[in-house]
Amino acid sequence: MNDGHSNFGLNDIPSLDTPHTHGARAGAGQAANPSPRATGFNPGADPKESSFAEHVAKGATADVLVESLDISMAIGVDDVIDGKIRIGGKKSLVIRGTVLGSVECAGRVVILGGGSVKGHIRAAALWVEGDVGETGKPSTVDVGDLHLGVQSRVVGDCTYDTLSVATPNRGIRGQLIPRSEAEHG
Repeated sequence: MNDGHSNFGLNDIPSLDTPHTHGARAGAGQAANPSPRATGFNPGADPKESSFAEHVAKGATADVLVESLDISMAIGVDDVIDGKIRIGGKKSLVIRGTVLGSVECAGRVVILGGGSVKGHIRAAALWVEGDVGETGKPSTVDVGDLHLGVQSRVVGDCTYDTLSVATPNRGIRGQLIPRSEAEHG
C-alpha cells in the first residue's frame, strides 16, 4: 500500500563513500521554502546556517563538526536530562548523554555516539551518531537538514528538507519523509 510517503530500506539509500544529498524540491504550485512553524522554528530557513552539506562533503566526523559550532548547551556523557529542552537563536546543542524528553532548537543539534534522545526533535539541522527514539516509543523528527551518521539508530519518522545518510549505520525504523511530501502530500 502506498500512502504517499517514501519508505526506504537501508539498501535503497546511497552510500556516502562519495556524498549524496537528497533535497526536497518544490513542484508546480508549491512554495520553494517551507512556511514558518507556529513555534517560530523554521527548519531549513537559512540553508547556510543549518546545512551540514559542507561537512558531509569533506567527510568530517561529528567530533570535527562540534569543534566548529557555536554551542549554547552541551549534555555530557553521564548527564540525564528528564524534560523538554528548548534553545532559541542560532546556537547549537551537543548531546553526549541522554535526553528523556523533547528537543527544540532553532540552530543545530548534534547527537554524538553514545548520546540519545528519547523524545521528539525539531531543529534547523540534526546530525545523529547516537540514538533517537526507542523500540515501543518512537520519536518524530522535524528538521531542515538531516544527517544520519555511521553510528546512528533512529526509531521514528523523520521529516526533512535535505537528507544525507552514511552507511553502514545501525538502522532506521520509521519513514524518511521529504517536507514537500509531508506538507503537500
